[in-house]
Amino acid sequence: MILLDANAIVYYLHRVEPYASKVKSVLTEREDLAVTLRIIDEVAFTLIRLEAWRRLGIRKLDQLREHIRKHSLKGFDDVINDVEEMIDRLGIIVLEDKGGLTELLDTMRKYSLLPGDALIAITARHYSIDTILTFDEDFKRVPWLKVIP
Repeated sequence: MILLDANAIVYYLHRVEPYASKVKSVLTEREDLAVTLRIIDEVAFTLIRLEAWRRLGIRKLDQLREHIRKHSLKGFDDVINDVEEMIDRLGIIVLEDKGGLTELLDTMRKYSLLPGDALIAITARHYSIDTILTFDEDFKRVPWLKVIP
């Protein structure tokens, strides 16, 4: 099974080359694809922020929160739908995040990972996933994960 990292999904959905082509080749060759809820969180957040910046000129997080309070997330339905459609179309399995506090903190310290990446790494280990599609070099420090492309 291959775990798709957030940056791979964002590059693919936004057609950022040469990354998008590399992601597409894996997505079309493999059927054993997975993401975690944490990864979906990162993808949706990133895409909403990008859309707010491009379409509305909103760069600051507090401005985005204020916009959402006033107008809801309806203006970002297309972004959310893109993620959902990709998961459905490709049959990507969505996994629950796994691990405990001690494991998270130990993984952060031992492999010099930010919390989100540490959670992704320990979740992969809990599901016996040994490969991650990412352009994040930090995952190369995790001994139980092979980084592709």
